[in-house]
Amino acid sequence: MEEKREYSLVDHQKPYRYDEDGLRVTRGSAWSGPGCHLGCGLLMYTDDEGRLVKVEGDPENPFNEGRLCCRCLALPEVVYHEDRVLYPMKRAREDRGKDAWERISWDEALDAIAETFLDLKEKYGPECIAFYSGTGRDIGQYITRLSWGFGSPNFVFAMSGQSCYSPRVAGCFANTGAFWLGDYSQQYPDRYDNPDWVLPECIVVWGNNPLVSNSDGLYGHWIVDCMKRGSKLVTIDPRLTWLAAKSEHFLQIRPGTDAALALSMINLIIEEDLFDHEFVDCWCYGFDELAARAAEFPLAKTAEITWVAEEDI
Repeated sequence: MEEKREYSLVDHQKPYRYDEDGLRVTRGSAWSGPGCHLGCGLLMYTDDEGRLVKVEGDPENPFNEGRLCCRCLALPEVVYHEDRVLYPMKRAREDRGKDAWERISWDEALDAIAETFLDLKEKYGPECIAFYSGTGRDIGQYITRLSWGFGSPNFVFAMSGQSCYSPRVAGCFANTGAFWLGDYSQQYPDRYDNPDWVLPECIVVWGNNPLVSNSDGLYGHWIVDCMKRGSKLVTIDPRLTWLAAKSEHFLQIRPGTDAALALSMINLIIEEDLFDHEFVDCWCYGFDELAARAAEFPLAKTAEITWVAEEDI
């Protein structure tokens, strides 16, 4: 009996590893730093000595279809940069702030760390140490085991994106119980040809340049793919980006006035009765207070604050 799968396999014409023009090509995927959450398919070209010569997008990977951003394309420069730290380095406490590093072995480094940890544990208890993790990648499952195996409950998820990522995640979870990702058919191996996928009628890009940033599960080129298929784009940004120039509507907002524009739009939606009453009655808390606050931003006032014309709002 054939096992039922909840996923599909993608056929490739070329194998996982092959030779081309005197170089060895290895197929893979990348979550390249800093800040990449994607995992685009790439081809890594190495010479006879195993040195990474270049990186190209994998045209047989349905996720990015051979396209890469500058982070992946620059991987050879990152790997062989003269300032990259390749070994454990130690500096005396009295030399803090000075470029007075001494190379040590991996065993010396691990012994020094273990000695310090165990000494603190004996003196103050395991709870005295907090184990910090950034935005995941490949460390999350290991540092939690280290924390709990050490006896400390203090696993801390400390992200650098407190101004953008954390509020977005918290807002999504508080309102819908999950983190929102735009549906650009990235979940299907046959992508835009999948019959279950529906083309988005309108895409709003607000204060973001996805062709450059490619952040949090959104590859900017997917927006262009959808535009070619008929999606209309609305861009709200102080700058005239490439996407803004191609948009159906470009609201060139005064920096720092996004909240006023959002409240004015909410006010219009409420005034013109364009919202789902049943959904609001069943699931929304504080709607009346939101409506009252949004009413403080009529079109004329908002246009003066944001520098966006009333008719554009």
